[in-house]
Amino acid sequence: MPKAPDDTSGNADPTALDQASEKTATTTLSYTLDSEDRIVSVGGDWDGFARDNDGSEILARTVIGRRLDEFITGDATRMFVRTMLMSARTLKRSIRRPYRCDSPQFRRLMEMTIVPLAQEMLDVRHHQIRAEPLPYTITIAAVTSTAASGFVKRCSICNRIRAGKVWSEVDAAVIDGRLTVAAAAALKVIYGVCPDCLLSAGHRHP
Repeated sequence: MPKAPDDTSGNADPTALDQASEKTATTTLSYTLDSEDRIVSVGGDWDGFARDNDGSEILARTVIGRRLDEFITGDATRMFVRTMLMSARTLKRSIRRPYRCDSPQFRRLMEMTIVPLAQEMLDVRHHQIRAEPLPYTITIAAVTSTAASGFVKRCSICNRIRAGKVWSEVDAAVIDGRLTVAAAAALKVIYGVCPDCLLSAGHRHP
């Protein structure tokens, strides 16, 4: 998802608008999109959440009027989110999508719900379902060019990485010997969408 305010884990993520902190487990944040996917309003304790997570760049006054695309990192992730938005509008029913939005210390399971409104508008809600502690701190830095060296691919939706030819959790890659503990603690990643998540795009609904 688009990159989030406290995302020192580097999540890109289905948006800088999607990240949730440990204390927001029961909080729902939302935004409304017009027919051209511009953010026209936000809901929940939006500004309080942004300030709590060092996200001054996504305060309501900053994001309203801008296109959602501006907050999504990576072409594959951008296309994935567009597919879900299009599905909600075309099917005229809500789309639900679980995803991950991890912090350096926690594995966080989120859910995004897209609700179609009148005049091709959409209400998009993000809710944290649960948070689980990671076995060790994982700090991730996103790189923007494949010309960079020493990076791995990371899925913006499930947060798994591709180490070698296998998509897995970071700690599983360490256990399997595909990644060292030192490398796992300071990953450089390029964001995309893994094959499993790509196949499920737009296919989830209540």
